[in-house]
Amino acid sequence: MKLSKLDHVALVCSDSKRSKKWYETVFEMEWIFRGKWDNNPYFLKKGGAQIALFQASPDSPTAPRKGPRIDHFAFGAETRADYEKVKESLSSKSVPFEEQDHEVALSIYLKDPDGITVEVTTYDLT
Repeated sequence: MKLSKLDHVALVCSDSKRSKKWYETVFEMEWIFRGKWDNNPYFLKKGGAQIALFQASPDSPTAPRKGPRIDHFAFGAETRADYEKVKESLSSKSVPFEEQDHEVALSIYLKDPDGITVEVTTYDLT
């Protein structure tokens, strides 16, 4: 079996239109597949990263659940310079974030409008 990448992460949002605007603004993601599926989900793309933003419904509650769940998801920055540009961009937009040094990687953590933790990480420590 050969897999080349994680294609997308699907997020259930309390207000998918608000989340779409946030990801477009904060990460400068492009809305792809415009108008498909009655905009549920919204598909957004930046480089090789894609996310699908689904509108919450009674069949897909956004309330935290006990048991298995996704803790966070991460976008990758190929180079340290790219990572630093992300930090500059977030700061210029007054988007709060925290940074952690994981010895093998550097990571930025922030919350989306539904409180989902989004990470940007790089393994380029030079």
